[in-house]
Amino acid sequence: MAPTIPTVPSKDGEVNKYNLLSIPVNTPRLYYVNGIRNSAKDHALTASLLSIVCEHPVYGVYNLSNGAILDLGQCLLDYTQNASARVFGNRKLVPGKMLRDDEVKKIVDETVKGAFVWNQATVTLFREVANNYGRNTLIVAHSQGNLITSNALFIIERVFGSAALKYVRVYSLASPSPAWPLGLRYTNGGGGRQENAFMNDLVALLRPHNLAAKVGVSRFQNAGDFRTHAGSGVVGITPHGVNENIALNFLKSIRTDLGKSKEFPPDFLEKSSQKAEDAIKMIGVNK
Repeated sequence: MAPTIPTVPSKDGEVNKYNLLSIPVNTPRLYYVNGIRNSAKDHALTASLLSIVCEHPVYGVYNLSNGAILDLGQCLLDYTQNASARVFGNRKLVPGKMLRDDEVKKIVDETVKGAFVWNQATVTLFREVANNYGRNTLIVAHSQGNLITSNALFIIERVFGSAALKYVRVYSLASPSPAWPLGLRYTNGGGGRQENAFMNDLVALLRPHNLAAKVGVSRFQNAGDFRTHAGSGVVGITPHGVNENIALNFLKSIRTDLGKSKEFPPDFLEKSSQKAEDAIKMIGVNK
């Protein structure tokens, strides 16, 4: 069988399927949302590698990079939208709704027409999660991808009710997001969220909970894996990379949630290494 050539996205909010191991299953839906200053090739490579190490198809939602200055401006808009979602929006759980697939589609279309959002990737992720309404959905979000994910889920909660997040689980890598929907919490019946971050990552410290833990107030901190990146000093940008964060306990957690063994089979590393090399060559990334 010829290897599947990973698609390099070209449009903001574009969705592509990455399945380097040709795994036949398609549930639960697993999404990857990239962060700031990621090229299209980097996005395709990370989604491809995730599909390998998770042994599961990955749907990449591309957050287009427009250069350092414009990307930073977009992040500030996303951050503002995210922070205000809790402050000015709903602060209580919203009753859920039982809906047919055709009703969901109609609501999604009407919401997108009437909604004002700044990021096309947010619109796309909202559509994807909504169209998978009532089915298990896993989302891996890195950096700015967390702002996109949280904003999309706030819209889901507002439109469909908190119960719509029962089947949604988020794996945050180096997240700066200050707020997440109440319905996502395990304690509120949601699918939950796992935080993975280095405590000397400047971007991750933009999340108030992480900053509080950094100065010794840890009672607000989420469940997850928090470490100090060796050799990066008190604070810096080096620990922010997606590869560094994937190496945290995130991988064991998501494999368990996908019904896989935490540890890789004996022959897996050899097979996966070759698949990874193939992906690098096909995408054309210099590594």
